[in-house]
Amino acid sequence: MPIWQKTIMLNFKDSYSLSNITTLQIGGPAKKFVTVKTEKDLIEAIEYAVSQKIPYLIIGAGSNLLVSDEGVNSLVIKNEISGISTWEEPKPISQVSVKSGTKLQDLVDYAIIHNLAGLQKLTKIPGTVGGAVYGNAGAYGQTISDHLISVTVLNPHSLTTEQFSNKDCNFGYRNSIFKKNKYIILEAKFQLEKGDLEKMQMEEKEITWKRFVKYPPGIKCPGSFFKNIIAETLPKEILDKIPPEKIVYGKLTAGALLEEVGAKGQSVDGIKIADYHANLFINSGTGTAKAFYNLAKAYTQKVKEKFGITLEPEVQLINLPPLR
Repeated sequence: MPIWQKTIMLNFKDSYSLSNITTLQIGGPAKKFVTVKTEKDLIEAIEYAVSQKIPYLIIGAGSNLLVSDEGVNSLVIKNEISGISTWEEPKPISQVSVKSGTKLQDLVDYAIIHNLAGLQKLTKIPGTVGGAVYGNAGAYGQTISDHLISVTVLNPHSLTTEQFSNKDCNFGYRNSIFKKNKYIILEAKFQLEKGDLEKMQMEEKEITWKRFVKYPPGIKCPGSFFKNIIAETLPKEILDKIPPEKIVYGKLTAGALLEEVGAKGQSVDGIKIADYHANLFINSGTGTAKAFYNLAKAYTQKVKEKFGITLEPEVQLINLPPLR
């Protein structure tokens, strides 16, 4: 059967502005765009891209992206394949399987409702489970990989499924093997133990308030832009310059370094750095990817000049050069 007949039910859109789906509300057009809700749809979308000889890019909720103003000459596939299932192991342990397009918040809520500990500190992190696994998302000393036991992926070459153990994923700080091998995350499985429901609810409430203060409703930003730095990887002569209170959960915060070079409150062409957090770059409504990129690059250079540290973006740069 011709490939166009197989994919006729998918709603492909031409020249679709990615600013419609990024939390930053910035981004030029995708050559083609489609949303998929099943693994079958995903495979057909990839086959379509291959048949049309255009590259493809798979995204989740658009919360960790800076897309160039020129957009991308690709088929952008938005993953909305969702679902959560659970089954009991020998008590008090449960395993939870989650489709990659599921919102991370839905998984956190599910775990708390079912009195399962280990994910509650990830509350209010935007994005999908697949995106969180891809970047090993974390907050307040907890990461998504802490209780992850396996990941089911789609091999992009053979379009067959494979399984990776936690060890196979090579998780690191905001990193995983999937940033290198380009395998497509389909499902993640977690092993969670019964927790103290009252304690979990209290932790979630406290973190929700902290995130509300940092990310008020309607804010146009991709989250913290730069990665924090693992303190033990820094030379002693650099660490000696850093006040101990700037190191949190074993990491030197990028915000602390940016604050030292005067980033707080700075703005250019519609992009502003928050006056309460130097690692929070915000689109005031008229900003462009070019302005955002140039502001981030300027402060990358200032930090490098003062501290000898090269900040790395936590946000994915799409069709933009590295910030170096």
